[in-house]
Amino acid sequence: MTTLRPALLALGLAAAVAPAEPALEAPQPALGEKIDGLLAAIPGKDLPGVAVVVLRDGAVVHSRAYGLASVELGVPNTTRTRFRLASVSKSFTALAVLQLVEQARLRLDDTLDRFVPDFVGGERITIHQLLTHTAGLPDFVSFDEAKKQPRDSPPGARLNYSNVGYVALGRVIEKVTGKSYESHLREAILAPLGMVDTGVDRRQALEKGRAAGYVIGPEGGFVNADYTDTSSDPAAGGLYSTAEDMTRWIQALVAGRIVAPTTFDKATSPVTLPDGHRGGYGYGFMLAPFRGLREIAHGGDISGFNTYFALYPDERLAVIALSNVGMRPPGPVPVAGDLVHRIVELVIGDRLGPAWPAAVSLPAAVLDRYVGRYRLDVPPPVAEVMGESVEIVREGDRVFAAAKQGRVELFAESETSFFSKEGPGVKVSFSPAAGGTAREAVLSLMGLREFRLVRVP
Repeated sequence: MTTLRPALLALGLAAAVAPAEPALEAPQPALGEKIDGLLAAIPGKDLPGVAVVVLRDGAVVHSRAYGLASVELGVPNTTRTRFRLASVSKSFTALAVLQLVEQARLRLDDTLDRFVPDFVGGERITIHQLLTHTAGLPDFVSFDEAKKQPRDSPPGARLNYSNVGYVALGRVIEKVTGKSYESHLREAILAPLGMVDTGVDRRQALEKGRAAGYVIGPEGGFVNADYTDTSSDPAAGGLYSTAEDMTRWIQALVAGRIVAPTTFDKATSPVTLPDGHRGGYGYGFMLAPFRGLREIAHGGDISGFNTYFALYPDERLAVIALSNVGMRPPGPVPVAGDLVHRIVELVIGDRLGPAWPAAVSLPAAVLDRYVGRYRLDVPPPVAEVMGESVEIVREGDRVFAAAKQGRVELFAESETSFFSKEGPGVKVSFSPAAGGTAREAVLSLMGLREFRLVRVP
């Protein structure tokens, strides 16, 4: 779940022979030393950590693991340590769906009711909308609960990231193929690529090389994370993998060995919404730019693990980070997404644009249109973290948003749109009514979640 301060303030078939090791280019000591520097807090300490791979032109230029897979046993992380992928699993699910589309076994405009007949409103929800998070489905509820609930918004109207939608896609895959999600994924993607260290995570299974997950405890040190069981519906966040397997996956993806290049182009094109604006998601990929660069990525966060991979096709660069540390609260091990972006800065820093949009100055009279208290129109689990309201205040020519998790400054990029420097892709867009006073606004988090703010009289 995205919190306000970081966000406002987002075996079946196994290979018969051992898979070939990912191609390794001549080492780059300077780059390796710089990446080691980003993780200097880990070596020599009893800390969990992260496995990192950097690829240029499809070849590995850095591959190294840091910290411990098991703090209790002193077992080190390696590039073959198995980490839970969390929501990075969605990219695999989307590609499995797109393979079925290429095989003419499924169409993007097929409706959900063909595959899950008891899903309320399923006759109006398409595969395209499920893939792009535009089906209007809720999140933070079980699939069985979601089947019976009214939609959060009309299908196709808004983009709101929903794990439920990808659970539904897993059910679609099973219905079309007549196999379990895991069996089909292994047959269609994992076995052909030699990804023998990737699969569905199960709590009771004895998985060789699996990392334990950790979080920062109340006293400040690391403790074992609670386990979130996703094995019954793994399509949204239930896979595990290794840095080496993820390297094979990315190499195959960019080489057109999983889906055709034209299909991949479509999957990595941002969805366009009815009002004309483009969302931050395609088919299984997060597509928010990073400092002016086109980024194709996905992140994940689940019970003691957080993960991130990013492709920069114009720069022929890819970075993978798999960590056995939960994202919150922050600690000595960098968050995977932050680490990936810091590595990008090391590799191609001279090609990056500014970290933030250019801010503009607005008259006090314009800023005063937005001052007031707004109710956050969010699901209860989100309200528990973010609070139930946001207070917009003006201090001179500056504007601040205050909520449950603290206060942040908002910077104007236009007369009605503001951004925060406390997290990437965080925007507040106001809708002035008659007389200019704003009655509501939309809080957007990386183009993936949108929440309404409604002025309280």
